[in-house]
Amino acid sequence: MSTQPIPVGGTIDFREYLATIRLRKWSILVITALCFGLALAYTAQQTPLYSSAAKVQATNPLAAFAGANALATPNMVTEQALVTSTLVSKCAVQILNNPNVTDPTAQQTDPKTGKVTGPALCDPAVLTSPTSPVVVPAGLVKSIKVSGGDNSSTILQITATDKKPVVAQQIAEAFAQAYVAVKTMQAEAFIDARREPLLQQQGNLSSKLNSLQNQIFHVSSLGFNPTALSAMASRVGQDLDQVNAELIDLAPSKITPPYVASDAPVPTAPSSPHKTLNAALGLALGLVLGVGIAFLREALSDELRGRADFEDHAGVPVLAVIPRVASWRRKSDAKLFTVDQPKSVVAEAYRTLRTSILFSSMQRGLHTIMVASANAGEGKSTTAANLAVVLADSGKRVVLISADLRKPRLHRFFGLEGEPGLSNALVGEATVWDALQAPQVENLRVMASGPVPARPTELLQSEGMGELLADLRDVSDFVIIDTSPILPVADALVLAPLVDGVLLVADASITTRSAVTHTRELLDQVDAPLVGAVFNDYDPSRDRGGSGYYGYGYRRYGYYGEPDAATQLRAKRNGGALPASENGQSLHVAPEPPAMERPAQPDS
Repeated sequence: MSTQPIPVGGTIDFREYLATIRLRKWSILVITALCFGLALAYTAQQTPLYSSAAKVQATNPLAAFAGANALATPNMVTEQALVTSTLVSKCAVQILNNPNVTDPTAQQTDPKTGKVTGPALCDPAVLTSPTSPVVVPAGLVKSIKVSGGDNSSTILQITATDKKPVVAQQIAEAFAQAYVAVKTMQAEAFIDARREPLLQQQGNLSSKLNSLQNQIFHVSSLGFNPTALSAMASRVGQDLDQVNAELIDLAPSKITPPYVASDAPVPTAPSSPHKTLNAALGLALGLVLGVGIAFLREALSDELRGRADFEDHAGVPVLAVIPRVASWRRKSDAKLFTVDQPKSVVAEAYRTLRTSILFSSMQRGLHTIMVASANAGEGKSTTAANLAVVLADSGKRVVLISADLRKPRLHRFFGLEGEPGLSNALVGEATVWDALQAPQVENLRVMASGPVPARPTELLQSEGMGELLADLRDVSDFVIIDTSPILPVADALVLAPLVDGVLLVADASITTRSAVTHTRELLDQVDAPLVGAVFNDYDPSRDRGGSGYYGYGYRRYGYYGEPDAATQLRAKRNGGALPASENGQSLHVAPEPPAMERPAQPDS
C-alpha cells in the first residue's frame, strides 16, 4: 500500500497556539510567578530615593538690547546644558555651603560693619579662575535631571534625586538659583563691558565741556567774543548727548533675567523604586518568558501533538482513537475493556476500529492483520486483544495469535495458559489446532506464544510460519497477530510481508514523532502493507492539532457507565461475561462447539 511522504521537521500552526499554552500552562505560571517574585524582591532591596523639582522661567536677558545679537527666546537645548555646566554646578555648591545667602549675585559683606568682604558667590570671574577653591562633589551633577523646553515652552524643570527628601529639595533649589544667578551675572558682565568705554568717553567729554565753558566765561569777562569756543563747546555737548543716549540704551535695568517660577518642594513619598511598575514589568516579563519557553519547548519537542500529527508522520489515517482511562494506572495489567466494560468509551472506540477494519476487508481483502508498535508499552497487545473480541462479537470467526516470542502477555487478557502456543507449533511439538485455545468469547480462538525460544526471529521467519498463517486463514475470517515492538527487534519486520495489513499503534503520551517516522521507514523497506493506525491512551486536553473530538462525543452519546453491582454479580456467575440482554452486545459464554474446526484429512 502506498503511503504519504514522510513530513520533514515540525511546525506550529495557529490552531496549536492556544492548545500549547493550555498544555504548558503550569510551566508558564511557574516562570511568571518566579519573575514576579524576583521583581518584588529586587524592589524590596532597593534604597528609596526622593525627587524634588524646581521650575525656572528661562529668558534671554539681552533680548532688549540693540546690537547684542540676542534672540527674543532662548535656545532651550543650550539652556538645559547650561544647568549642569561646571559654572552653574560650582555656583550651586557655594549656595549649598551658604544656606543663609538669599542673593548669590550680591557682593559679600560683613553683617556687622556692612563693608564689602568679597565678590558675589556666583561671580563667573571667580568661579572660572584656576585658583578657585570650589570643588563639585562626585555624583552631584548625576543627581540632576533637566527637562522641559518642548515646543514653544521656555520652562525648565530641574529635578534632583537623593536618599533624603530635604537634601533632594535643597539640591534642586540650589541649581535653580545658581542657573538664574549665572545667567544674570553673565548678562550684567556683558552690559558692563559695553558701558565701560562709553562711561570713560562720557567722563572725558564732560571734563572737556566744563573746560570750554570756563574758557568762554573767562573770555567773555575780558570783553572778547567767544564765538570759536562756543562752537567747539556745542560740538562737545552734542558728542556728550550721543554718549549719554547710548548709555541709556545699555541701562542694566533693561536686563530680563530668568527667574524661579516654582520652588522645589520637600518630597513626601519616594520616587523610586517604582513598586507597581516593577511588579508589572516582572509580571509581563514572566509571561513573555514563560510563553516563549513554552513554544521553544514545543518546537524542540519530539512528542506527538495529536491525531493529525500522528497521521502526518505515520502516513496513514488513524482508524480509531482510544481515549485515556484515568482509573487504569498500571498499564502492565491486562485489561479487556470490550468484555469487562462493554458500554464504556473505550469499548465504543474499539468498535469504531472494527468498522474501519471490516470496510477495509471488503475493499482490499484484508484478512490477516499484524498489530505493531514502535516500542514496548504503547498498547499493541491491548489493541489486538480488544479488536479480536469486537470482531468476534460481530459474528466473524477470529484467530488471535501471540507472536511476541520475547515478552508474551496476550494470553493474560483471557486468563489462558501460555502453553502450548505458537513456538510449540513452529518447532513441531504441537499441531496448529492443538495450540489454539478457546476463551469464553464466541467465535474467537487464541494461540498463545508458547515457551520463549532461543532464536525467535529465525523461528518467525521460517516457512512454517507462513504455512501456519495460511492454514488459519482458510478456517477463519480474520487472523489478528500481536508482535514484538518494531524498533528494538526485527521480529515484526519478518512477519510484515506475510500479512494482508499492518495496524500501527502509538501511545499519545509516550510515543515520539521520530519513533513513528523511523518505524514507518522500516516498514516501507520490507514493503509492509500499512493500512492504518490506532492512537492509544488519547487525552483530549493534550491535543495540539485540533482533532480532539473525542472530548465530548462519547460522553454525550456513547458512554453508559460501568455495569452496576447486580449485573457484575450475574456476569461472574456466567463465567465472567455479561448476558446479551444486559450489555446490548452478543458477547457471551460460548456453549456451542468451536466455530473453527480442524480441516478434514483427505482419504488415503
